[in-house]
Amino acid sequence: MFDPTELARAVKVQSQSFALLQWTADAIARGFITFSAAHTYATLPAAAQAWIEEHYADLPTSARPARAEIAPFARFFASYLETSFELVERPGQRLYSPDAHCFCPMCSWLVDVPHLRTKKLVPADKARAEKSKLAALHALAVEASVSPSDEELQALLADITLREPLALVAYGRDLLERTRGGRVGPSTLALWRTFAWTPTGSPKKKFVLSAELVLDAERTVLARLTKFT
Repeated sequence: MFDPTELARAVKVQSQSFALLQWTADAIARGFITFSAAHTYATLPAAAQAWIEEHYADLPTSARPARAEIAPFARFFASYLETSFELVERPGQRLYSPDAHCFCPMCSWLVDVPHLRTKKLVPADKARAEKSKLAALHALAVEASVSPSDEELQALLADITLREPLALVAYGRDLLERTRGGRVGPSTLALWRTFAWTPTGSPKKKFVLSAELVLDAERTVLARLTKFT
């Protein structure tokens, strides 16, 4: 089961790391950081840590970790380009129309595409996300000293009412793994979209991840597992 303090720390590291990734992408656009340097910072934990330590005072407050948290912060920051995003050197432009109501020359114009782009998921990523949820179920069953059969675990995995709670628990496990320097891959983005996006495929407005949200999900899953005692 999750340690609440450790989980809360991981959620905070995630939020700050994403803020720094957004700031880095904007810094590329402004010419403040070169693309090659930014890519190095965002892919190598050791380089990220050295850069953060050197420029600590210059980082925006929303993206500045406590000094004691720099090492796990750097590991998490460096994991973003493996899990969820890509930094694009020359993103180009796209045609934009307010509310997409008309794309004629009078009502549309070209806008710069951001340097930060979300990864495209493939079926294998979604399959690995399902395996992550099953692994989370197995781990919780062991920790709760219950022994559901494989068929029962598969039934829980297929239960629509557990779709979001299981994804939250699996994502929480990924968060902790990433702060420790482990590799999880784009499947964690598939997990994120399970609970942070609507079933129709769009981000939930004003969604904010919290440790309590993950802990509530864990309690929900545990309550279902304990029925197998």
